Amino acid sequence: MKGAHSLRARMMAAFALFALATALCFSLFSVLFVYSVEDSFFDKLLRQEAARQEHSWRASGMPAAPLHDNIAVHRSLDTFPADLARQMAGAARKGEFFGDQGRHYHVRTLVLGDAPAYLVAEVSRDLVVRPRMPFILGFLGVSTLAILAVTLAVGYWLARRATAPLTRLALLVSQAQPGQLPQRFAHDFPDNEIGALARKLDEAMARIAAFIEREQHFTRDASHELRTPLAVIEGAAQLLAQQPMPAQAGAQLQRVRSAAAQMAQTVATLLSLAREELDASLPEPVALLPLVEDAVVQFAHLLDGKEVEVSVEVAPDAVVESHRAALAILLSNLVGNAFGHTRQGLIRIYMEGGSLVVSDSGPGIAPVLRERLFEAGAKGEASAGFGLGLSIARRLGERVGIAIAIDSGADGTRARLSWHCGTAGGA
Repeated sequence: MKGAHSLRARMMAAFALFALATALCFSLFSVLFVYSVEDSFFDKLLRQEAARQEHSWRASGMPAAPLHDNIAVHRSLDTFPADLARQMAGAARKGEFFGDQGRHYHVRTLVLGDAPAYLVAEVSRDLVVRPRMPFILGFLGVSTLAILAVTLAVGYWLARRATAPLTRLALLVSQAQPGQLPQRFAHDFPDNEIGALARKLDEAMARIAAFIEREQHFTRDASHELRTPLAVIEGAAQLLAQQPMPAQAGAQLQRVRSAAAQMAQTVATLLSLAREELDASLPEPVALLPLVEDAVVQFAHLLDGKEVEVSVEVAPDAVVESHRAALAILLSNLVGNAFGHTRQGLIRIYMEGGSLVVSDSGPGIAPVLRERLFEAGAKGEASAGFGLGLSIARRLGERVGIAIAIDSGADGTRARLSWHCGTAGGA
């Protein structure tokens, strides 16, 4: 709210424009007023002289000597001063005329008998306003600047006072965190339009906080409840795999184990997303090789009966600054996908440019699916899941500062984990 288009700046601009317009109007009125007063004085002087001349003509048939030496009676335009005669243009007129060398004339017509006559007053020595016009304009200019400065100061104070609650409300909302939304703050704001806005925001924050709490409780509770039956399914499937059985039954059992592993992975990711402490935890040094080996062992059963070679090219001393639990979940997701979709060939897990890469020689991702790979529900025809794994994994990665990038083609898929919050060490 500090920009040129902020409410405070616009209020100050409105005050300044109003003050400037008012000052200019007052200045114009003042100049017109003093000019009018001065012209009225000369006009009154000529009217008095005209009445005296007309009275003298009626009494004696002769014009009287003017009372003021700057006033002359002319019976014809031919006797006018040259600079005034040029402006009369052969017609009897009255009014104000500017002559040469600073001379200033006021002319009034009168009737002496049957012939017109003219009163001409040369008033350049009696002018008061025009000689002082530079001073008057300077005074009005300084007054305008002073008024503008005072108005800006008052406008700034009023604008700051008026917008301070709005600024405080905007700061309060901008600093809100998803798990710590401000609540019950409306009573701190005045009982006006801003207070009404604060009350509505307070109500909205309360609804959002309640919704987030319900979602977190549901995700946490559902995840916890699902982990037990999944563990039972995985244990039972593992015991069954150790017993002799027909090939068809073994294939079906393998599908059960694969689905259970994927479901367990999804549940673990959901549980991590639901935990607020994940956001508050700090990155720590994490050795990569043990996590990679755990993921390979966890999903090794997905390679049973396949001609697939797994190559782990991660140095024992490779360490990254990361969230251990989140990294384990993301790595398990990528390794599980690679093991599940690769029928034959090579799966490589290696470091490249500070990133951890999981590449496979599988059939790749269909072109129509690549653009929406991280959308919820996006999955290939051969996938047995619900298309939530990568979507949830990206959300988890964004929360802890781990970027997931997937590049797929006809020769296989490369999934890359990169860290925003730390660097990898080791060869």
